[in-house]
Amino acid sequence: MSKETIKAKADGRNGQIDFDIDLDGNHIDDVKVTKSAETPAIFNQVFDKLKNSVIDNQSFDVDAVSGASLMTQAMLDSGKKALEDKDIELAKPEPKEHREIHLNVDVAVIGSGMAGLMAACRALSMGKRVVVLEKNGYLGGATILNGSNVVGTGSKVSAKLFGKTAKEDSPVLLVKDITRECKGTNYPMLSNLLANNIGRAVDFITEFANLKYQKAETQTVEHSVNRQIEMPSESSYELITKVAKAFEEKGGKIILDARVEKLNKNDTGVLTSLVAEGKNQTVNVKFKSLVLAAGGFGAKDYKEHTTDIPYYGPMTSNGDYFNFAKNMNLVSRNLNWYKIYPHGLEVEPGIAKLTTYSTKEVGDMGAIFVNKAGKRIVDESAPYTHFRDAIAEQKDKVAYVVMDQKMWDRFYELMLKYGFNKDEVQGYFDLNGKKSPVLVKGDLKTAAEKAGIDYATLKESLDNYEQDVKAKYDPEFGRDPKFLHAYEGDTYYIIEQKLSFCTTLGGYETNDQMQLLDTAMAPVANFYASGEIIGGANGRDSIPSMMNSWSYASGFVAGTSAADNANYNHSGDEKPIDVTSGASE
Repeated sequence: MSKETIKAKADGRNGQIDFDIDLDGNHIDDVKVTKSAETPAIFNQVFDKLKNSVIDNQSFDVDAVSGASLMTQAMLDSGKKALEDKDIELAKPEPKEHREIHLNVDVAVIGSGMAGLMAACRALSMGKRVVVLEKNGYLGGATILNGSNVVGTGSKVSAKLFGKTAKEDSPVLLVKDITRECKGTNYPMLSNLLANNIGRAVDFITEFANLKYQKAETQTVEHSVNRQIEMPSESSYELITKVAKAFEEKGGKIILDARVEKLNKNDTGVLTSLVAEGKNQTVNVKFKSLVLAAGGFGAKDYKEHTTDIPYYGPMTSNGDYFNFAKNMNLVSRNLNWYKIYPHGLEVEPGIAKLTTYSTKEVGDMGAIFVNKAGKRIVDESAPYTHFRDAIAEQKDKVAYVVMDQKMWDRFYELMLKYGFNKDEVQGYFDLNGKKSPVLVKGDLKTAAEKAGIDYATLKESLDNYEQDVKAKYDPEFGRDPKFLHAYEGDTYYIIEQKLSFCTTLGGYETNDQMQLLDTAMAPVANFYASGEIIGGANGRDSIPSMMNSWSYASGFVAGTSAADNANYNHSGDEKPIDVTSGASE
């Protein structure tokens, strides 16, 4: 038997994926990725699952991973072809037997983002039997694409991290900040629910999952006091994996590849059970309480061209619940509200990736924002809504951040921390500004020409800015003098910035117990919700950290309410069921 490594290539969502197949004779020893531009938090989970399946079955004729089927099927196909090209034949695995899973629980949760996991953990901590159903083959929902940044208002965690500063914060002040930045479009009941419960939620999950938080590296101007905290890695991947692990270790159950397709009512019209389908399984769940935490519907609107704003969220945010919950007659509102960020690159037509932390940092270092004509368009250190509105006013809805080498080094460092990799970024520079995303460098004239920006006007804008720095005064936009810093050297970087969205801000309505309401505005028995699908707490413009904060607070309340409801709902008391028929689990 001889050992060899066979190289394969596949087309991923964000570009080419290179991987090696290590063989010992006809035995697959390992599969290793050598190049990928995919979102690490999703790709790492997906690839690990795919690799284990290939090695366990000694074949590339296995199932693709739900929620990433195009990418994983491409890898399976290319791996199979790479072996065939070397005349290496592997036996096909036996077809998987379809299995029927029957569960009887106190609380069922749909969705494994932070809103769902928080609700599940809270209900479990109250002594309930809890199952989480996730339609994808990986955990995290939209949360997995965000940082781990949340606010700690009212928490013991913040008191420890911020000391005296934490005493300056309060739920009242947080609601005031939310209301100011969204221009009063928020729903006070939900905003107060968020502010009054976020501290309790942070402290609860910290203890439940043995989490550690630190002060967030970036404290954004939209918050009137320092209150933003994050995981040491700054990654929501760390958050999701640790919380999910703690949930399962404490007795909770998570079922992946379980796409809910039907909600069932009993003879009196009360919600009591559901059916979820996967590639090789049907999951039947009886429950006393159900929590809907299935995320938003941004991918649905992107695919249906409801909006022309580039989308950077998960392509599985399809709003499935509009179908499977149709028989519940739920009331909704503001389905055209999106969380729009101004700091993003359009990496594929209609598909974006965020540069929020990078752009914020270099704005404070003195970088300027210009339009295609080379003119400054905004106070670069203002709240993000100012950027958003300034870009939206441009004819082509695009702006450019102009940096020197020092600024670019910091911008690049934060890109690598938040979802980009070196090969991906270099690939953008290799485009030389010929198409989006535009990332170019050189002397000012060269960089401007590559980016398609009027050089003379751009030079004039920079010359004027240089005078502003010397005068410590910005007559055009009133930028705070502490952010007026001179450019250094003769190398300039010009980076495109486009509007983009991931999360939706509208959705279903609930009462203050996170219980869903029907079109008559009456609470629906046994039915609760949390997270993105419930709109209103943050209004039309959520400020940084507040989408994650809403998932924490709403999940905490929904989990509490669902557990309490299970105490009084005796419909599932006959006996616990946890039965799998067909193939073993």
